[in-house]
Amino acid sequence: MELKRRNFIAVSGAALLAAATGGWSWLRRQPPVRWLVAVRGGRYPGPVRPLDERGLKKPGRWVG
Repeated sequence: MELKRRNFIAVSGAALLAAATGGWSWLRRQPPVRWLVAVRGGRYPGPVRPLDERGLKKPGRWVG
């Protein structure tokens, strides 16, 4: 089966039309999103320790 220029254009057009129709139907089902509201977390799950500046300047335990 040869795929000539006119057949190629017809098949390509049909594929683009099918993709556009599917995308349009998907977009119609989605509610419009105008803004997003973030939900605040409950609280920090671990212990809170005071900042130790000397400890920040030392290399960590996992440094090679």
